[in-house]
Formats: sequence, structure tokens, C-alpha cells
Amino acid sequence: MSNPAPLPLKAVVFDLFTTLTSLSHTPGAPGRNSHETLGISREEWVEALFNQSRERLIGEITDPVDIIRDIAWKINPDIDEELLGQTARERRVRFRYCLENPPEGVIDSVRRIREAGYRIALVSNADAMEAEGWEGSELASLFDVSIFSCRVGYMKPEPEIFRLCLEQLNLSGGECLYVGDGGNDELIASAREGMHAVLTTQFLRTTRPEKIPEREKTVKYRIDDLNEILPLIDRLSR
Repeated sequence: MSNPAPLPLKAVVFDLFTTLTSLSHTPGAPGRNSHETLGISREEWVEALFNQSRERLIGEITDPVDIIRDIAWKINPDIDEELLGQTARERRVRFRYCLENPPEGVIDSVRRIREAGYRIALVSNADAMEAEGWEGSELASLFDVSIFSCRVGYMKPEPEIFRLCLEQLNLSGGECLYVGDGGNDELIASAREGMHAVLTTQFLRTTRPEKIPEREKTVKYRIDDLNEILPLIDRLSR
């Protein structure tokens, strides 16, 4: 018996940070990096931020100062409240700016995909502070579905967050391309739900290039620019 024909692609699902926008690629972002304000190393901050702060990502902690305290005190519990508050204020402004001023070409790339007839969705691990500027951004107006972990109580790589996206799109995994930088094992997890997982290195190449080789092993498809998405869809549709 021959294999069934692949389903036609109908949607592109995006990760957000280091896929569509990135503080490191947003010239003019006000304020300092959070670890600089707090006086701790970038390595310590990244470890605590990404690997020790599930509560903020699933919306159990939503107050900006509480979010910063939860992360910072895992590194140095002697950081005072004034500095925590300053860091929270700066981080809110920086992330809003990052969402409202994505890197050049990103909005045009997403718009072209939408104009080609594909639905557009977002699945992002983000806390309440990081996500609060989304609705006011031009990017948001291009999306049919926007799912943030802090608002739904699930985070990547948990299957529920991908299934919720598919449910809201009213599509199967096989009808969707998932595009991300590969953090949180999102590419592996999206593929398990039947999506066509695509690694994008457009921003990863300069933020965490050492991660590319290991993440590339988990996918069939890699792009270096968001403008490669439509040609990839064309190849997959033949």
C-alpha cells in the first residue's frame, strides 16, 4: 500500500523571540540588559531565566517585580527591592520596544506569507511582562492566532500548547509549518504533533551560534532568513 499524500499546508506557526524579534537585534532599545542592571553575569541570568523559572512562564507569577525577584534571588538573594523594581521597569519598556520595533524585514516577510493565502499563528514561551506589548505591535495585527504560555498555563515543549494552537486554527499538524529557533525543544515537540518543523537561524546565528549544530540535528529543514519560508512551502507542496 502506498503512503498517503501529504496534506496541503495551510498555516505557518511561529515562535516569537529569536525568531521574529530579538532584543539583540533591536537597535535603540532603551535601558540595559536585566543582568547588567542587577549586577550579575549573563550566564547566571540566562540559566535562571530559561531553566529555573517555570512559574513565570505558565502565568503563576505575573507581577513584574515578582517575576524579576523570582529569577534574581535564585542567583543572589541579597539583591534589594529597589534594584528589582528598577530592573522590572526597564525590562517592561525594553520588551515593549522590541515587539513594537521588530528587526527590518520581519513584518514584510510575515505579510507576504499571509498575502500568499496562509494563516499565521504564534506559540510563545513568555511571561506576562514580556508579552504585554504584543497587542499594540504591528506584528500582532498579522496573526490569526496568538498563544502565550503565561496566558494558557502550558509551555513549550508541552504538547498541550501546540494542540491548543491547532485547535484554534482548526487544522491538523500536517497542515502547518512550525518555524522557530529551537529553544525549549520546540522543534522536536511541534514535529511530534505532526507539524513540519523548521529551524530558523536568522537571529540565532549571532545570539547563540553554538546552539545551531545540535538543533539542526532535530529537523529536516533549516532556513537562514524568513524570506525562505514561501520557497520552502512551495517545495513541500510539490
